[in-house]
Parts: sequence; C-alpha cells; structure tokens
Amino acid sequence: MRLFSTQVLAIVTLACLPFSLSQTTAAADAGPQNAVQMTIDFLTRDDANLRAIGLERVRYGLKGQESTQQLAGLLPRLAPARQLELTAALSDRGDRAALPALLALLQSSSDATVRATAVQAVGVLGNASEVAVLTKSLGAADPEKSAARRGLAVVRGAEATALIAAAAKQGDAELRSTLIDVLADRRAVTALPDMVTAAVADDATVRTAAMRAIGKFGGPDQIVGMVKGVLKAAAGGERDDAERALVTVCTQNPRHEQSAAIFIEQFKSADDQTRELLLPALGRVGGAGAIAIVDGLIADTNAAKRKLGLTALSKWPDATVSDRLLDLLGKAQDPDERELLLGALIRIAPLPDNKLNNQQKLELLQKTMTLCTGDEDRRRVLERANAIRLVETLRFVAPYLDDPNLAEPACLSVVELAHHRNLRDSNKEEFTKALDKVLETTKNEELVDRANRYKQGQTWERKKPAGS
Repeated sequence: MRLFSTQVLAIVTLACLPFSLSQTTAAADAGPQNAVQMTIDFLTRDDANLRAIGLERVRYGLKGQESTQQLAGLLPRLAPARQLELTAALSDRGDRAALPALLALLQSSSDATVRATAVQAVGVLGNASEVAVLTKSLGAADPEKSAARRGLAVVRGAEATALIAAAAKQGDAELRSTLIDVLADRRAVTALPDMVTAAVADDATVRTAAMRAIGKFGGPDQIVGMVKGVLKAAAGGERDDAERALVTVCTQNPRHEQSAAIFIEQFKSADDQTRELLLPALGRVGGAGAIAIVDGLIADTNAAKRKLGLTALSKWPDATVSDRLLDLLGKAQDPDERELLLGALIRIAPLPDNKLNNQQKLELLQKTMTLCTGDEDRRRVLERANAIRLVETLRFVAPYLDDPNLAEPACLSVVELAHHRNLRDSNKEEFTKALDKVLETTKNEELVDRANRYKQGQTWERKKPAGS
C-alpha cells in the first residue's frame, strides 16, 4: 500500500511540473508528447482529483497549438459531464486551435448543456469567422440561446462588431432586438447610427431595444434621433422606456449637458402637439433651460398649458424646484393641482440628488407633512422618510407609531432606519425604544423578524426579487 501511494504521489508531482527538458531526469523522460498523453490519461480517470490536475494542465501547463489540438481531440471520447469540464478548460486556455473540435462538438452533441458550454467557448476563442455560428445559436432554446448571446458579446474584433450590426438589420424582431442588446453590451459606438435608425422601426420590440441601447452609451449626436424615437413609441410602457433612455443620455452619460441643450432646442422648435408629448421627458431632464420653459407654461393664462407645465414640474429630477412647488402649493385652489404638487414634494424631498444635505431633506419633508390634508399623503411621507438616514428622522417618525392610521408606514421607516448599523449603534437607546414599539404595533411578520434581529445586533438580508 505504501509503494502504491508513493507511485501516485510521483505521478501527481510529475503532472504538475512544466515538463521542460532542463528538469530532472524523471521529468525529462516525460517529453512534451508524454506530458500530453499523461494529461489525457488524467482527464479520462474517474478520480476527481486527478481530473482536476489534468484540467489545470490544460488551462495553464501545456503549451502550443499541437497540444491544444490533441487535448481538444479528446472531446468526442468523453461523456457529457467530462465534455463540460474539458470545454471550460479549453476556453480558459485561450487558444483558437481548439475551435474546430469545439465547433464539431456543437454540431454533434444532443446535450443542451454541452452545446451551451461549447457555444460560450466559441465566443471566447472566436472572432468574426464565428459570428454566423453564434448568431444561429440565438435561434435555439436556452441555455444555448443565452450562451450564444454571451458569446456574441465577447467575440473579438471590430469586424465581428460590424457583422453583428449587419445581422441586426434583418431577420425577425426578436433576433434583431437581441442583436441590438448584444451591440449595447459590446459598447459598439460604430453601431449607434444603425440604432438610431432602428429607434423608429415599425416593430415596437426593435424600437425598444434600440432606445435602450442608445441610452446606455449614446451622446449628443443621437439626441435628434432619440427624440424621433420617443415620438414614434406607443403611448404607455414603450414611451416611458423611450423617455427614460433619452433622459439618461441627457442627465448621466458623458457630455450630458450638451445632450440636454440639444434636446431643449429640439423641444423649442417643435409644434405644440409635439411639445406636449415631449414635456414629461423635459421635466425629467430638468435644468435651467427646461425650467424657463416650464415656468412660462405655468404662468400661461391657458389652463391646459398651465397643467402641462405643472405636470412637467412634478417630474423634476431633483430638489432645485422645491421652493417653486411649495409656493405653488400654498396658492393652489384646485384639488387636483394640490395633489399633483404635494405628490411632487413627497417624491423630491428625500431624493439622493446631492442638491440638499440630509438635514435639509428632512426639513423639507417635515414641511411637506404639515401641508398634507389626508392620511394617504401622510403615509407616503412616512414611507419616504427612511431614505434620510439621520437619528432626527427617527425622532420625526417615531411619534406616528401611536397613530393607528399611520402606524404601519411609521413601523416600516423605523425598521428601515435601524437596518443601518452605524446609525442604529450610535443611537442604541432611542432605536431600542422605537423597535420595542414596532414589536408591539406591527402585524407584519417580516418587520417583527427584522426588529428582533436589529435589537440583538444581528444583520438581515433583503430577499432578492423572484427571477433576479
């Protein structure tokens, strides 16, 4: 038994050596071909440890295209589970010499997982020559379809990008939208003109994908086309998504100030009907140029124009309009107008926009609370309060734990504030008292669990949404 163990140790040690002729006599006897054969032998073993050593040799040990071809040639002889292991190792190896064997495996295998792994490896090792194969696999079921998308996102070369962009101009809507998403993942700046064209395509799926893609990395040159995309989009979810993409380019992407200026010029030159459609996006973009337009609409004697201006103001992205909202709310007589303005204040006050510090946000929210006339609005204020991480927020919320109509949103905010350990531990006595009150009040089992955990100094992890 001891002799056998010694032999195994010697084999393992030999397998881990770089197999250079300058090594010891024992290693020298195992020349490059012997090293490959020994690795192949390990890969076919049932012993997981020996296979792991063999796979490491595939990834990092054995050098040269000839070795790659010999190792890849083992694929047809292996069971599916072993094909998965070797395919992943060949992908990590990074040698295109494995591609013929991987493409043959993709052609011959009936195992969905093997095919998916082979497709992804083709993407990692391939270039423009493999784009057609990867695109074809987009028509398969998952997991091969998802692997093909990942493969197209990483396949190398500007020529590959050009081929993907060309393929995205034809075929059915699902294929086109998927390829547009791939181009977005590749940050394919050269494809942006094609995406602008696709943003006004006849199919909503293609339009949505194009606007989403431009939103990721578009800039000033795409604004005119994006405006057309917003106008082309169907009212409802599609237009909301298109507006969101346009707003992102105008507020977050590189050169967003220039993008916003171009959008405002587009708005000014549009007819009244088009302006009405673009106003929600204008409000979300915000800024000095937009506020001048909105102020003009609000001051207009035409009631319809005033309403449009107020609606745009209610969508503002930051708290720079809080004084305007407060002033307008104080003067408003129309109940619908009051509700719109109050809702805007409740939304804006705790936004993480860096226009106000936390103390200023809390003061604005407290002021907004005094303007609420119904419990539904008060509940919304309490629910928003927990975004302001101050002990003063706890002191603002805690008294509402005693109000039966407002206790539940107050409980939620207390627990959300307590989630932040530094805030909780720095004000332990106050939080303990508030959490005890939560435990006496709430009927929500999750809040009870969290309150108990936080009292004991424990953590709690938020559950991920289903499908994420």
